[in-house]
Amino acid sequence: MRKSVRGRIHSSGLIKSWLEQLRRREQMLIRGPERWPLLLLSYPGRDAAVAEELREAWLYTLPSLTAAKPYLPTLERLPAIIVVLLRAHNVCTCLGHHHMRGTESRLTRRLAADMGSEAGEIDLAWEAIREWRPHPLTTMRAEAFEEAHFRTGLLAVLLHELEHLAYPDHQERAVRHASDDFYREALLEIVEVAR
Repeated sequence: MRKSVRGRIHSSGLIKSWLEQLRRREQMLIRGPERWPLLLLSYPGRDAAVAEELREAWLYTLPSLTAAKPYLPTLERLPAIIVVLLRAHNVCTCLGHHHMRGTESRLTRRLAADMGSEAGEIDLAWEAIREWRPHPLTTMRAEAFEEAHFRTGLLAVLLHELEHLAYPDHQERAVRHASDDFYREALLEIVEVAR
């Protein structure tokens, strides 16, 4: 018996996605520490503050965190440039995706062709990340530090998807366990600094 697709179609999500594609997108190139990939953020022009938050997190917060040490080999294994597509929400309600080779956007394919080398691509649903509460007790203790939660969440999801790009054979459970550990430890570090 064939199942109905009615429950699987998210018309409001599709409409939002199409509208986002019609709006003008901006790009921001971020150079981090040596041996880390360049990040090319692509975002709707009205969401420049979110792109700036991710830039600050990548350049200043991540290199200062001891919780980031396990990810250093991952960052060195990535292509020289990673396109990060920022959206408020994903149609599927996920916080982010890594885009496997051959499924990248036109922007990433064109960039890779122009560079003559591989480029990776991920997407992050920033508004969904802001609403995400992976460890309620830890997050509740840090409620006064909403900015810390958001920055930590952005970094945790970013690193999660970058690990999938660097190691396509890693199982989701192991990758999620590592990013959960990172979130918990990094949030505590960031809150301590903010006090």
